Amino acid sequence: MFECALAILLTGGGAWGYASEPVLTLEEAVDLAVTENLRVQVAALEVNEVWDDVEALKTRRYPRLEMKAGIIDNLTRQKYTFDRGVWVQNSPVGPIPPRNIEITSEEGVTKAFSVGATQPITRLYTIELEICEGYVVTEMAEEKVRLVQQDVGYLTKVQYYEIGRILGELQAVDEAILFLSSLNELVGNYVAQQVALEYELLDVRARLAQRKLERQRLVDEMETTKERLNALMGRSVETPFNIQGLPNPHQVTFDVETSLGLAFEQRPDLIESELSIERAEYSYDVKKSEYIPEVDLNIEYIKLYDVSLIPDAEAYVSLEMRWEFFDWGRKRDELASRASKIMEAEKKTGEVRYRIEIEVRDSLRRLRTSQESVGVARQLQVAYREKVRVMMNRYREQSALLTDVLEAEKQLDRANSDYNRAVLSVWGALAEYERSVGEV
Repeated sequence: MFECALAILLTGGGAWGYASEPVLTLEEAVDLAVTENLRVQVAALEVNEVWDDVEALKTRRYPRLEMKAGIIDNLTRQKYTFDRGVWVQNSPVGPIPPRNIEITSEEGVTKAFSVGATQPITRLYTIELEICEGYVVTEMAEEKVRLVQQDVGYLTKVQYYEIGRILGELQAVDEAILFLSSLNELVGNYVAQQVALEYELLDVRARLAQRKLERQRLVDEMETTKERLNALMGRSVETPFNIQGLPNPHQVTFDVETSLGLAFEQRPDLIESELSIERAEYSYDVKKSEYIPEVDLNIEYIKLYDVSLIPDAEAYVSLEMRWEFFDWGRKRDELASRASKIMEAEKKTGEVRYRIEIEVRDSLRRLRTSQESVGVARQLQVAYREKVRVMMNRYREQSALLTDVLEAEKQLDRANSDYNRAVLSVWGALAEYERSVGEV
């Protein structure tokens, strides 16, 4: 019975999960994460926020309509005196006015109402520049969303592969538990026959208990990793699922120049950095436009109530200009600061390009190394499985020591773990490569 069960484990390959839970594919996990993840949704809200700012900025191109109403309480009594003959000194009827006239203001309150419209003229140029800058900021926010999606997609793949690693280690532990259980039964029989010593049986049982404890630790670790993956996908951490079996990685080779071309074309952090240059240039033009005098067209109507001496209504159209002709060098210094920001953005873009090139080349080297390690780990795994089989048969024939069997089992366990990690390192390297070239 033991040999049959062991043969199934030794030849059956990796078990990636258990059938009782719904299967979640890697593509489904990534699609959920890049749409439902909370970080992605926050970044998307920032895009809406910036877009609303641009829409609000567009309204500044239209006339500003204002209405004012107030009640004025005359705290002091005003007095106006017109001297005799101040308007006409000599006339057929004599001086006008014929005597000194004194007029005093009314007591109490005066109600006033005005409505007006102010249309910017020269300011329209500056507003258009600010709107163009707003469009650039919106594009930068959209690239930030892509950057967050790329990061979340990569983390989703890492957690997905981590579950695969744990399941692979669970398979190796289950294999060891089955082996040690059968060995425990065999050594127990030998102890009963006084062929083996009691401490050897205790050693096997201790190793078996250790493996069972390790299995429980792996189960707990897998539950925690599943909770992390659920959180990345923006759903309840308690949602049950199982992962889909991943095929053994095949040998893939990517061209360095092609990969760099994809990265420079697709990487959202590089696109955002290039847009920051354009934003700095618009900001420079906006500041430069402050040298232009501001000219506004105003239309206003004013109405006074409870006034009898002076006209109680007035309407006028005016063209107003404001120009700060001397600012003590403030505009010049501010403009120099904006020019420095352009150069700073250009330098940062160059730095980002260097970083991307290093990341792409490093991911390709990691991918090549991880692919080569799979073959080596596979050879060791096959060799130690054969050694366990031989040592077990020899121990049954009492031509090998128990310590030799246990050492071979320990070596196989290490080889299984190394092979599992080597396979998963290839998938991890592929995920790093995809992130380095700007793919989700």
